[in-house]
Amino acid sequence: MVLRSILDPPRPRSLLVAALLLAAPAVAEDVWVTGERANVRLGSGTHTPVIGELERGARLNAESREPDPSGWTRLRPYGAVRTRLLSFDPPEGGDPLAGPFRYVRIRAQSAEVRDAPDPEAKVLEVHRRGHILAVREEPTDAGAWLETPTGGFLARSAVTLLEPSPLRGVADPPARLAFLLREVTPRDPGAESPGPLPRYTAVEVLEVGKRVLTTAGSLPRSAVRLAWARPRPEGIPPSERWIHVDTDEQTLTAYEGDRLVFATLVSTGKRDWETPTGIFRVWLKVRHARMHGHRVPYLVEEVPDILWFSRDVALHAAVWHDRFGTPVSHGCVNVSLADAEWLFHWAPPELPDGWHALSPGAAGQATLWVVVEGAQPGGGAPRLSSTSSP
Repeated sequence: MVLRSILDPPRPRSLLVAALLLAAPAVAEDVWVTGERANVRLGSGTHTPVIGELERGARLNAESREPDPSGWTRLRPYGAVRTRLLSFDPPEGGDPLAGPFRYVRIRAQSAEVRDAPDPEAKVLEVHRRGHILAVREEPTDAGAWLETPTGGFLARSAVTLLEPSPLRGVADPPARLAFLLREVTPRDPGAESPGPLPRYTAVEVLEVGKRVLTTAGSLPRSAVRLAWARPRPEGIPPSERWIHVDTDEQTLTAYEGDRLVFATLVSTGKRDWETPTGIFRVWLKVRHARMHGHRVPYLVEEVPDILWFSRDVALHAAVWHDRFGTPVSHGCVNVSLADAEWLFHWAPPELPDGWHALSPGAAGQATLWVVVEGAQPGGGAPRLSSTSSP
C-alpha cells in the first residue's frame, strides 16, 4: 500500500475544516520538510485526522515562522505538521523525489543500484529482470550510468529505456468520438482524411452500424473504440466533476456537471482481474509512488499521477505498455502519461504546493466522482451498481 497512515481515512469533519480555514492569517512563510514522508494532519495534534503526506525537501507555506509551543506548524491553505520535521532555511539539493522521471526496465538477470557511478561502489538495492525503475531525466558519466530519484546509480547497460505512449486525449470533444486502434485507410474518405489515419487518431462519429461512419470516412468497427457523452448519474451534483470509464469500449470521458470536457482511451483490468464497476469517489491523490504485485509479482517505481478510488484500485499513468484500448491491467485504470497528468491536475481538489499526497475526504474537500461501467465478468448485459469508497 502507498500510504498506510491514510488508507482508511476518517469521515470528513466539515465544521472543524471550516473553522480552521476561517482562522488562517493572510501572510504565509516558506518552510522546507526535513523529515521523510511527514504526515499532514487536519489540525495541531495527533487527535486530528491525517489528511496528506509530504516529501523530504518539499517547499511549503506556513502561517508563521514564530515557534509554536504546541510543537506543530500550521500550513496554508490547511493542515498542520510537526515543527521538528520542518526547516525555515532552504536545504541543499531540493526535493530528491521531484519529477518528472524517465523509466527503465531491467533487462539483465539482475541489476544493482549503487551509491556512486562506479561498478565497485556500495550496493544499495538489487532488482531482478522485469522490474521497472524511475531515473532522473539526465544520464550521468556520458550515459554509462543513470541516477535514481533517491541518489543511487544504475548501469545503463543493464536496462532498457522506456518511451511513453504518444496517446493524448481530446479536450472539448464532440459528443461521439472514435479512437483508432491501428492505422486505417477510411473507405469513402471525407475531406479530413487524405490518406491512412495513424493509430490513436480521434475522429467525430456520425453513425454506428456494421461500420463506423465518421467525418474522415467509413471505418471498420473492429478498428475503433467509441467514446460518447453520457448522462450524469443520479446522485452526482450538477456542479461537480466526474469521469466515466467504459470497460467494454476501453474509453474514458470526463465531465464538469453535464458538459463533456475530455475523452481518451484507457486499459482496464484483464480477464480474472476485472476493474470493479460502480460509482466511487477519489479518496487519495498521490504524485507518484512505488507499486508492487501480491498475487502476481511485479514492481514499478514512482508510478505518476495516482487517483485511488476503490481501496487498492486506482487510475494512474502506465509507462510500461502502449496498448491503450485493450484490457491489460491487474484491475487499475491505466492511462497514458500525458492523460494522467491532465486528469490529475483537473481532478479536484488541487494538491497544495509541496504536498506529495492528499486525502480529500479527511480534509473536507470536494473530490472526483468515478463511474465505472461495463459488462460483468462472464458476460451478460451491462449493469451499473453503486459501491461505497473507503
